[in-house]
Amino acid sequence: MLQILLVEDEANLRLRFRKLLEDMIGGCKVVGEASNGVEALEWLRTNTADVVITDIRMNVMNGIELTKRIKEQNPAMPVVIISGYSDFAIAVEAIRYEVSAYLLKPVDRVELTLVIQKLTQKLKGVANTAKELEMSPSMQGGGLPLENEERQIIRRIKELIAQRLEQDISLQYLADQVNLNHRYLSVLFKTETGINLSDYVTQCRMEKAKSLLRHSQLKIQDISRLSGYPNAKYFMSVFKQMVGSTPTEYREHPEESSSSISNS
Repeated sequence: MLQILLVEDEANLRLRFRKLLEDMIGGCKVVGEASNGVEALEWLRTNTADVVITDIRMNVMNGIELTKRIKEQNPAMPVVIISGYSDFAIAVEAIRYEVSAYLLKPVDRVELTLVIQKLTQKLKGVANTAKELEMSPSMQGGGLPLENEERQIIRRIKELIAQRLEQDISLQYLADQVNLNHRYLSVLFKTETGINLSDYVTQCRMEKAKSLLRHSQLKIQDISRLSGYPNAKYFMSVFKQMVGSTPTEYREHPEESSSSISNS
């Protein structure tokens, strides 16, 4: 679970933001709060968080100065900036310090959810890489066998799909990323996995939708967008066909779904 330090000078906004993160989006926990940059730095001296989410305009020390101080002490710490001002100069300053995201108030639930998901994936990736290195034969004096080239390609395609589920995923785009002819990639994917690439994308999107329905309180239209379906009506139609129940029915009784997409 992603652990967050939330920095915002208005107590009521902090409360609303905490509820949005923990109750609406889910998969994260606000482990610390601060009303300005000085308090945030003091908190970080004796506590740890996976990411800092901070407002820009605050007394004593603003969000940009806080970001600067954090990056000086821990360059790898992700920082998400939230501002009520679409100020280009502020955005440039934030980019200069390599913030993970820059969001404008009022914060869009889908945009924030995507940020949380990407930071969670990044955190898991770091942990998995460390574990793989620890368990790797090369770290124990042995040789590290290379994967079959075709399997490496399929693995890369699956990674790309997982990273872009909320976006348009075309066969041509995927083929370009691995420098293959799109027709060859289509045949290769089916040969290696036993499923058409387009069907695989749909299954991944349905699994993501099911997870969001189980673990968040986001609206169906938000889950539709996060799952790669700008049209909520079409999303609900596909979900019903693949899962056997409507998104609302699945949220209320996930264990009673009449079919499994893994068997479709």
